[in-house]
Amino acid sequence: MKSLFFKRFGAYLFDFVIIALIVSVITMGFKKNNEVIDRMNALLNGVNSEEISIEEYSNEIFQINYDYQKSRIPNTIVSFVVSIGYFIVFATLNKGQTLGKKVFKIKVVNKEGKRPGIWNMIARSIPLYGIMTGIINVTSIYILNVRVFNYTNTIVNYIYYGFVIICLFMVMYRKDGRGLHDIIGKTSVIGEVK
Repeated sequence: MKSLFFKRFGAYLFDFVIIALIVSVITMGFKKNNEVIDRMNALLNGVNSEEISIEEYSNEIFQINYDYQKSRIPNTIVSFVVSIGYFIVFATLNKGQTLGKKVFKIKVVNKEGKRPGIWNMIARSIPLYGIMTGIINVTSIYILNVRVFNYTNTIVNYIYYGFVIICLFMVMYRKDGRGLHDIIGKTSVIGEVK
C-alpha cells in the first residue's frame, strides 16, 4: 500500500507542475499589478525599519491583500478552468488518468472498479485541486467588503489546506488507501492493470 501512496504523491506533484506550467504560459501576457506589490514591499520595509507600527500595518494589509487578490482574478480563473479541464475532463476521457497518473502507472476507478464517470471526477476533484477555493474567493471578492473578504479568504484557505492534509493522511494510513476526496467521489486509485 505504501508504494501506491508514493506513486499517488508523485503523480500529484507531476500534475501540479503540469498545471503550473500551463497556467504560467497562458497568463504570461496578463498585466502584472506592480503597484500593489510595491505597496506591499513599502509596507513591509516600513514595519522592518519601525517607521510603521503594527497597528498601521494591520489596517493597511487588508486593503493591499484585497487589491492584490482582485488583480489576480484573471489568473485565478485561468487556474481553475485549466484544473477543471485537466483533472476532470481530460482524466475522464483518459479512463481515470492524468499525465501524472499515466507516468506513475496508476488510475482512478469508480466503486465498481471501472472507468470513473464525469460525476465521480467532479466530486473528487472540485475540493482537492483548489477549484472550489478559487470559485469562492473570486465570488466573494465581488460581494464582500475588504475586511470580511480577508477573513473569508483566510478561513476558506485554511479549510482547503486542512482538507488536503486530511486526504494525505487518509491515503497514507487507511487500508484501502482512499482519501476523503475518494470517498466523496466514490472512487479509488489503483495500479494500472495491463
